[in-house]
Amino acid sequence: MKHISEIIEDILVEWAYRVHDGMPNPKNAQHIHELRESMEELNLPNNVIYQVIHNLINEQDDEDKKVTFKHDGETRTITMKTARQYASDIQQGKGTDEKEAAVKAANLDSKDTKQDKEDDGGKLKPSDLGDTEKYMTGKSDDKDTKEKSDVNIETSTDKARAKIGKTYAEPLKTKRKDFNKKNETNQTKNVYTLPDGIKNNPKIPKKYTQLLERVLNTNRNADDNTDKADYYGLEGVGMGQLESNVGELMTMMTTTLRRKDRQEFFSGIEDHLAKVKYEGQTTHVSEKWVKAAKENSSAILRLFYDRYGQDYEIEAGAWDIEEEVREMGYDYGEKGFSTDIFFKLKTKTGDVFPEISLKQALQANLLNTTVSSVFKELELPMHLKQSTFADNEMNNSENYYQNNQTNVREFINNVDVTDKEFLKMAKETGMVMSNNKPVQADRIVSDLVSMITNAQEDLLSNEDLVIDKNYVGSIRQAGSKTKSGVTKAHKDILKPMFMLARIMDVQGDDTASEFVKSQNELGKDYAKSILTEVNNNEEAKASVLKSVQQKLPLKSVANGEEDIVLGQYNLTKKTLKGIFGTGDWNEIKENLEVDSEANPPVIQYSGIVRNTETKIPIAGIKVREDGIGYKGAHKFDMLLEPSFAKRVKSTSDSLYGDQEELPYPIGITEPGTREPVGN
Repeated sequence: MKHISEIIEDILVEWAYRVHDGMPNPKNAQHIHELRESMEELNLPNNVIYQVIHNLINEQDDEDKKVTFKHDGETRTITMKTARQYASDIQQGKGTDEKEAAVKAANLDSKDTKQDKEDDGGKLKPSDLGDTEKYMTGKSDDKDTKEKSDVNIETSTDKARAKIGKTYAEPLKTKRKDFNKKNETNQTKNVYTLPDGIKNNPKIPKKYTQLLERVLNTNRNADDNTDKADYYGLEGVGMGQLESNVGELMTMMTTTLRRKDRQEFFSGIEDHLAKVKYEGQTTHVSEKWVKAAKENSSAILRLFYDRYGQDYEIEAGAWDIEEEVREMGYDYGEKGFSTDIFFKLKTKTGDVFPEISLKQALQANLLNTTVSSVFKELELPMHLKQSTFADNEMNNSENYYQNNQTNVREFINNVDVTDKEFLKMAKETGMVMSNNKPVQADRIVSDLVSMITNAQEDLLSNEDLVIDKNYVGSIRQAGSKTKSGVTKAHKDILKPMFMLARIMDVQGDDTASEFVKSQNELGKDYAKSILTEVNNNEEAKASVLKSVQQKLPLKSVANGEEDIVLGQYNLTKKTLKGIFGTGDWNEIKENLEVDSEANPPVIQYSGIVRNTETKIPIAGIKVREDGIGYKGAHKFDMLLEPSFAKRVKSTSDSLYGDQEELPYPIGITEPGTREPVGN
């Protein structure tokens, strides 16, 4: 038989799990209803249920009670609520003689206060449920309460999380104290704390709330790798761009919240980012991804409302991490092609697991792959092989450096890498090389500064030092990051070398200017040649079409495996049927073709739509250099065609635009009411 303290803890855990934010509020009638159901679920006697609820409700009714006390010869009157605040102040070391007199008069000097509960994130302790053992056995549990420590705030929420799976209760690997020490120089001047509605929400993994709060309070610093998840203590996750991944997490988190809590979350973050910007700092949480998360979340909830009506409850949310998804109760092997986040919903017909692929806006990449991947089964002509392009890029660089050693050494000797104007110019150049990606730009600048600094030291001992690929790949440069002390990695060598040449170009070096121009043209010419090959070679065209049929996420949407959310619009099987007249992927696939006469080529649907022969452009093909001038590779993107984006917008609006978010906004309702029982 369970000990009474364990039963009390079970009540708290079950209650926290049932309420939408994991923070039971005795003043909320709906939360009291959840408490009753929690205790019924535990098969507690009706008299116990009555006494616990009676105790909680009565305890909440004395906040306006008057407390009279004397201080400095004067009689003063305050409310019990104020007295509890004074008691909390005293416990935090902010006491005064007046506050101590007030607390003593209120008989709070030796008791836990309601204010304590509020300071602890609104979490209740076992003692707040009253003398529960007396209700059940006729014996008092006061002694046990004194002997046993109160349920830890995090423990109560974590146990609610653990009902989903152990990964939901796991914190980040790096403890807060250790992270704060590590992040001391990168700490933003304005400090932000997540609302309790997010922080104590048992329906999302704990570590992601910690990650988000840490990222929001960290100034971007490429030298410290603040763009990497493991900097914040999140290990074992193969993250891509931190900004976009944080955007995905914000969407997943906020979709599980009530409307007002979601609004509080976004307004708080927007206010924080504005203050950070005012201070001249930048975090890895960008305004555009906050906007995207807000729109994505709203679109998802409208989709759920359309699909399940108001009779559903979000029980859990997960990122695209196999262990989380499996603990949620879903077979990860069934996931869609590009799913980013998952949800577990309880509906009248049983549990369902919607999969969502997130796009920042309508102007999105439907497919982001490489030239090598698209043509992996086709033997391209030698001049179109990526290896040939990479060799040409490296040879072009070597020719420049061999013929311009004097100017290169002179520039390195004279440049001041700490000069603000130099760093500003370097950042602008880095943005060009990184295709306007700030994190990559910072890293490019960091690599350049490191290269120049080391070269300046080496030139002091050898004024005839040859600055070439062998030197940059040596232990004094990029090779220092390898075990052998030497690297031949194309990207690691060319990145700082091309960056240096671009800076010299801006400074007026004519030879550097010619090299930069030729390197840029090399990449553009290769991209044009690939598109020409697609236009003229039927086998190349077939390879593109096959790649589209296999990888375009429309396939998994049509097959019902996932839904795509583009900004505030939903691309679903229902949307596809509205656009193409069918949601059957086999029918859609058979009518896909490459329009090679378009510039650039376009993937389009050509078939009968509502009894009319119709051509619908879906995605434009874009071949672009990945890492301009230094990476030796090209991306093969399929960008949503503007005309198709308009069709998605129009169809989504007609299908989902009138679906109002529920104010709660999600939850199972009781018969005959609009009040949510669940989330």
